[in-house]
Amino acid sequence: MIFDRFLSAFSIVSRIPVKIKFNFDPSRMDFYLPIIGIFPALLGLILSGLYIISVNFIGEHIVLAVIIIMIIQYLCFNLFHLDGLMDTADAFLGSVNKEKRQEILKDSRIGVYGFFAGFAVLALKAALLIPLFKFIQNSAGVIFLYPLIGRFSAALIPCIVPAANSKGLGVLAKDSKVYRCIFGIITSCILWGLITARLWNGSLVHLVIPAVSLVIIAPLTAVFYARLYKRGIGGYTGDTLGAAIETGELLSLAAAFVFLNLPV
Repeated sequence: MIFDRFLSAFSIVSRIPVKIKFNFDPSRMDFYLPIIGIFPALLGLILSGLYIISVNFIGEHIVLAVIIIMIIQYLCFNLFHLDGLMDTADAFLGSVNKEKRQEILKDSRIGVYGFFAGFAVLALKAALLIPLFKFIQNSAGVIFLYPLIGRFSAALIPCIVPAANSKGLGVLAKDSKVYRCIFGIITSCILWGLITARLWNGSLVHLVIPAVSLVIIAPLTAVFYARLYKRGIGGYTGDTLGAAIETGELLSLAAAFVFLNLPV
């Protein structure tokens, strides 16, 4: 049952095909969504390690390394979430009524607001990751924590507001519970800590990054999108979750940038 629930959640939020047979059971999306964040985080960790090995030092071709990391992360995991962010921008940045907003969210085409939001998020992520690369060898664990935080943000939303309709992938998370979300993010952070413990050589001050991300950034991101969609169309959709993941990731990276650059 645990195996089925994990693979069900994984198949929903990633583009990696699951070839193993399993019984589809999305009833614990709230628990497994933060845990799945370990996989894009691990991709970033591995790719940055390969970059370091290939050039033997940090400081050369960092922009290229960051772009490659982001491309692979998005191809495997984040394209759906980026689409949710862009749909959200198209639906809520313009002055439209509820019916028109719902039409925009169902439309597969991207408008100017969506394009702008997508470009802005990708550009800001790259702009934050590039200077953070000088800390990769000592603080990779806290830098690549951002995929876990983004998914924790999304997991909390169905606990705050109801689903806007009875169809779509988002409704699969409608029975989410806060305690399972918290248990999921604690489990994922413990697993991530075990994976990256040997890479840590930073200041204890920098451990504030996970605390700020977990206690402040993720809940505030969830509340923001929950309230936005509740007022706009009556509840959350799959696009809400995608937008929260992208925003939570970006804000977590911003927190890492601030705290890792503090003089200690």
